[in-house]
Amino acid sequence: MDHNEMEQALKEVRAGDIDQFGLIIDAMQKPLFVYCYHMLGHQQEAEDAVQEVFLKAFEQLDSYRPLRAGIPTFSRHEGEKKVEDNEYLNTPLHVAISKLSAKERNLLILRVVEDRSYDELALLFDTKPATLRKQYERALKKCKSYMLLNEGGDRHDSISATR
Repeated sequence: MDHNEMEQALKEVRAGDIDQFGLIIDAMQKPLFVYCYHMLGHQQEAEDAVQEVFLKAFEQLDSYRPLRAGIPTFSRHEGEKKVEDNEYLNTPLHVAISKLSAKERNLLILRVVEDRSYDELALLFDTKPATLRKQYERALKKCKSYMLLNEGGDRHDSISATR
């Protein structure tokens, strides 16, 4: 569903055609689940977060900005709330990502998994694209450093990986 189709469906939902929200869910459910799964690292938690995000999106349709921009904002907040109580997958990448702050995880997931541009991310994070680019680079270096430590590298190796 492209941006214009999404906006039209939202317009129809606001006018009372609730069935159109089902089309929005169909279009957004998989990418949102992928995002939440990478953020939370657990299938059931991700499924619950997706349901909560769609419920909140529906409840706030009248004051809602375009859905493609707004849903990651909702899911980011859901992820930040749940992430502290969650066990991550035991792969080196997930372990390294779990050590990042919630904002760093969000930035990496949205940039890498969802292939969001810095301009799109700037709207979501309410920050300048250049600032996000730097934050992304730092988060990526931290993630690499954590992975090196996890794989048996020493502190010196992990410090050189961040430079």
